[in-house]
Amino acid sequence: MVATTPGCGDADDGTSPVSTKGMEMTANLESSGRGRRLARIGVSLAVLGLLASSLGVASVSAAGGPGQHATFTKWITSWPSMAGNVGGTVGDGAFSGTVIDYAPGPTTLITAIYHFGGSRHEFTARMHVEQTGLQAVIVGVVTDGWGKGKLVTGEYTQITCQHGGLTTDCFRGSVDVGGG
Repeated sequence: MVATTPGCGDADDGTSPVSTKGMEMTANLESSGRGRRLARIGVSLAVLGLLASSLGVASVSAAGGPGQHATFTKWITSWPSMAGNVGGTVGDGAFSGTVIDYAPGPTTLITAIYHFGGSRHEFTARMHVEQTGLQAVIVGVVTDGWGKGKLVTGEYTQITCQHGGLTTDCFRGSVDVGGG
């Protein structure tokens, strides 16, 4: 039996019946939105897996040496700008950055520009960030400066820190440059 829409195919109005089968779109829209998010996360994780496997067992810095990495502590200054400090292979210096895209959720997805202005090396990278809880995995590519064109991988942990007389959420982590 075919369900009809009132006023469209009733015996009294003489028009042909219109089926409403499959018209319940609310549940489908909710599940398709969830499906798109899950698919996006799945693709991102697959890309991260491929990039991580391309690095092999040891990491390589842009200068060619094994096990070297840059460290950072960063925070949001005024949205979408970031500031902070860097160290490690790049030497002590300043971090700056800008969030380009932000998609909050159980796993927050972020695209950002990171700039490491160390005393020994300086570079800018476009980064893809996936943060779940207080932990994040980051992957990107150096777009300018030391190691231009190289793969960047790393991680950070969300913490609380003091800077400039303020106590705010901060993000402390490290990156390895190389392997690309």
